[in-house]
Amino acid sequence: MDDTRTHRACANAAESATPADAASADDAPLAGEIWRSRGAGGHAAVVLRCAGGAVDYAWLDRDAADGRASLAHWAQDFDVVLEQADHLHATPVRRHWLIDAQAQRFRGRRVLELGAHTGGLTESLLAHAARVAAVENNPRCVRRLRERFGERLRIVAGDMHHALWELEPGEFDVVVCAGVLYHSAHPFLLLEAMAHLRPQAILIDTLDDGIAGLRVSVPNLINSCNYRYNRRPDCGFSLVLGEDLIAQALARLGYAMGQRIDTAAAQIAPEHDSDYFQQWRRSLSAWFVRDGAA
Repeated sequence: MDDTRTHRACANAAESATPADAASADDAPLAGEIWRSRGAGGHAAVVLRCAGGAVDYAWLDRDAADGRASLAHWAQDFDVVLEQADHLHATPVRRHWLIDAQAQRFRGRRVLELGAHTGGLTESLLAHAARVAAVENNPRCVRRLRERFGERLRIVAGDMHHALWELEPGEFDVVVCAGVLYHSAHPFLLLEAMAHLRPQAILIDTLDDGIAGLRVSVPNLINSCNYRYNRRPDCGFSLVLGEDLIAQALARLGYAMGQRIDTAAAQIAPEHDSDYFQQWRRSLSAWFVRDGAA
């Protein structure tokens, strides 16, 4: 993601935050999270660090110096933003093409969703599948999922790079990896972990934007840190795998590409169009089927 696109995405993040996004006063911000100022024109800021009773942050959509605020007053002045506006508007379209239009692949199946976030795709998975489990590491999103779906959804709270290896092979028929792979510094590990579970099919939906090989994402706080909530230092880079590399890696793991989903045909209302949505239309969404599976 180049700097222009990053700042545009960050500006979209500042458009709105629903009341459910508001954090309680004792809910400390985490490094990499996006928060919207209740003053300062509602601009968005990313948390750089939270320590020693203070929050250091950087503005994302305004020309202003980095700031520092008292942790005790942080939740009075900022609201956490879990959904960037462009992602929020695109979710119903993605849900239709990836889940509802593929309903026959989920009926009667045990499904594992990676990185469920606030449940934009989970909603339809629960409508079609026999059972659904979701891996999610963001504690705020875990709470939202529990509030939204209750006992209908099994939640595996933890870092998927580790949590997938603790699940039993054969426990799931389908793994859904949508909007996740390109945020990871270890995407091959995730592919190996998915194959380790031996599902019959894997749905990969990733922003590769037409690249065939590998691209290293320049470190930025949106593309990397915002998706790591393990409170440990990380490299700050993400590896974006192109279609050819994904197909080759999964082939070595026993999965062949089956149906490719024609997301290029997806449409959205002009007022909700965005660089993110157009990039998704140009990217890989495909089913991979285990050798010998029906």
